[in-house]
Amino acid sequence: MKITEKMKFEFPPTLAVALRMQANQKTRGKLLAGGTDLMVQWASGVTPPNRIISIWGLPELNLIEISRSEVLIGAGVTHARMARSPELKRHLPALTAAAATVGATQIQTRGTLGGNAANASPAGDTAPALLVTGGWAVLASLAGVREVPLTEFWTGYRQIAARPDEIILAFRLPKKNKARERFRKIGARQAQAISKVMCASRMLMDDGRIVSAAIAVGSVAPTPIRLSAVEEYLAGKKLANPVIAKAEALARAVEPISDIRSTADYRRWATGRLVRDALEALKTKSRST
Repeated sequence: MKITEKMKFEFPPTLAVALRMQANQKTRGKLLAGGTDLMVQWASGVTPPNRIISIWGLPELNLIEISRSEVLIGAGVTHARMARSPELKRHLPALTAAAATVGATQIQTRGTLGGNAANASPAGDTAPALLVTGGWAVLASLAGVREVPLTEFWTGYRQIAARPDEIILAFRLPKKNKARERFRKIGARQAQAISKVMCASRMLMDDGRIVSAAIAVGSVAPTPIRLSAVEEYLAGKKLANPVIAKAEALARAVEPISDIRSTADYRRWATGRLVRDALEALKTKSRST
């Protein structure tokens, strides 16, 4: 990245100061957390903005709070911290598994949950795991705090529902409780790979039947998406082989693109396979309990 005389870096000491900066068009800038996505983009030729506001390390964004039914994770919490947290592994195992797949150790140590979500890449590792929780993104501005359902947070390719004056404060996520979660990612390598396809699931079974199913995929559409047709089909079903086969077929109805990492045909096949694998794993675990 070429630093020019026009570029200005700001380091607000508190969230309140950062919010005041973002509220004023004259002082508003591009928010920078860990920088693991933005620095790569700028180094590759994307023109950086003239004003960059670093919110890295703000204490208000670094909390993890666990209540009886929910977990509140600050937007500034790093992937490494999530991946290593025993409490998060217990309550949100798909999210911690996703965090552990983000780049190399250096990236996980610097990259943040809020930054990964705000970057809004279809291949963002944590997005499907966030989606299956049915949770909310908590957005802050001088006007106050509001919550956006995660199903409405990603509005298009590289676009989110936050206004220019808003900063992602945290994510409010219901615990999995008795449901089972799973996260799997397919990439060119076992580690340090941008995903070709990834799938997160949260499913609750009772008496051999699926009570509820939440399944989300990434890298198959302009945004991470929930597989609503699969979820609706599975509700109330026993995991017989024909049911699993039908769910796999429904999952392949996605309409991905072909790009440098994979073809659309492969992504369709892989999406179905990841859904099948999740259901097979759930079936095996339900037999052992």
